[in-house]
Amino acid sequence: MTRIGKLAVVGSLSMCALLAFAGRAVAGQDPVKVAPDKCKVLLENDDVRVYDFVLKPGEKMPMHSHPRTSIYSVTDATLKISTPDGKTQDAEFKAGQAYFHGPITHEGVNIGTTDCHLIISEIKPSKTK
Repeated sequence: MTRIGKLAVVGSLSMCALLAFAGRAVAGQDPVKVAPDKCKVLLENDDVRVYDFVLKPGEKMPMHSHPRTSIYSVTDATLKISTPDGKTQDAEFKAGQAYFHGPITHEGVNIGTTDCHLIISEIKPSKTK
């Protein structure tokens, strides 16, 4: 293998390691810590964390992660959700509806005209002894 070929392989491996590290760093972001002005913890114990979340029209929630999560929508709202792989989708919430999703890392922008007001219950992983 030529010297340039070796440098290309080393560079590619370094980039892969950097991306893998960055992915883990993003996955560890706590929504309450990245946006304390948008999240008010109502209850937290060993099993669950429940918080009140409000995102005004045009506001962005930075990249963060959730474990298994139950959501109750207080208001009608539309968010543009983006994942670390660059995929996006619009998520519509209807007042009075409950939703569930598995673990996820994402960011969101309120693309609607009303506040997005959610009550979020994160189910903590079981601790085995």
